[in-house]
Amino acid sequence: MELGISTDFDREFVVIEDRKRSLEQIAAAGFSHIHWCYEWDGEYIYAVSEMKQIREWMDEYGLKAKSLHASKGSSGAGGARIKGHYRKDYTSSLEPNRIAGVELIQNRVELAHIIGATEIVLHMYLPYEEFERNPDYKEIFYGQVYRSLDELMPFCAERNVRICIENLFEAPGELQIEQFTRLCRRYPESFLGLCLDTGHAYLVWGREFVEKLAVPFQDRIYSVHLHDNRGWGDRPGCGDAHRIPEDADFPWRELMPVLSRSAYENPLVLEVSMQAGDEPEDYLKRAYEAGQRLYQLQ
Repeated sequence: MELGISTDFDREFVVIEDRKRSLEQIAAAGFSHIHWCYEWDGEYIYAVSEMKQIREWMDEYGLKAKSLHASKGSSGAGGARIKGHYRKDYTSSLEPNRIAGVELIQNRVELAHIIGATEIVLHMYLPYEEFERNPDYKEIFYGQVYRSLDELMPFCAERNVRICIENLFEAPGELQIEQFTRLCRRYPESFLGLCLDTGHAYLVWGREFVEKLAVPFQDRIYSVHLHDNRGWGDRPGCGDAHRIPEDADFPWRELMPVLSRSAYENPLVLEVSMQAGDEPEDYLKRAYEAGQRLYQLQ
């Protein structure tokens, strides 16, 4: 079965030769697709020449793009607190910065279009502590989000690219459910969906994430980040570890049948991070085998 993996499985290379070599390693390991995950954060703007360069590399190694991780904006923007405004942030209450954030996302939509991906993954940090201090701010926040998404919708439609909002681990679970409920009620499935990040979901809901998040929104799951962890704690593999999906205690058996019934279209995509001491060839082989085992659970 075809399988995808995030391009930054090793690290987020900045040297061009390293990026190209990493794609060659991914293809040699048997992966058919990539999740372009470089510059998932920060303000970098791709030139069209760079977009075409990436596509040329993919064609050289016979790779396809399943998805692309877009950037919310300035590195460090978001999270639980309001710490001033950032230069590019599509959720900003300052119009110049919100517009700049929209333009940044448009740049990633264009990149997705050129490399052949039909979905981008986007973070939307919920400033829940500010919601608690100032209840009126919630509607201000969502008003700016809606304004940005309204502007992005025709741009995405022209390029056949869907925005998938990723579940994160910084905000409480009930606020994330409210977030996805609001967005799915307002926007059509042709434009907006959910990127189900299994590791993040496990940190928020534990094993119950399948019933609390995956099942209710299965008709909007168009993108996945498959990885596992051991929950919160100090042991190796705890926290947002982005481990290869092979932990026997993780609810893969419960999740995969739900995913097979969902709106998601294969290939499956792993978003995993190689640990110090691992070698890319061996690591990719193990990741590929783990991904193939997930198909057997559907």
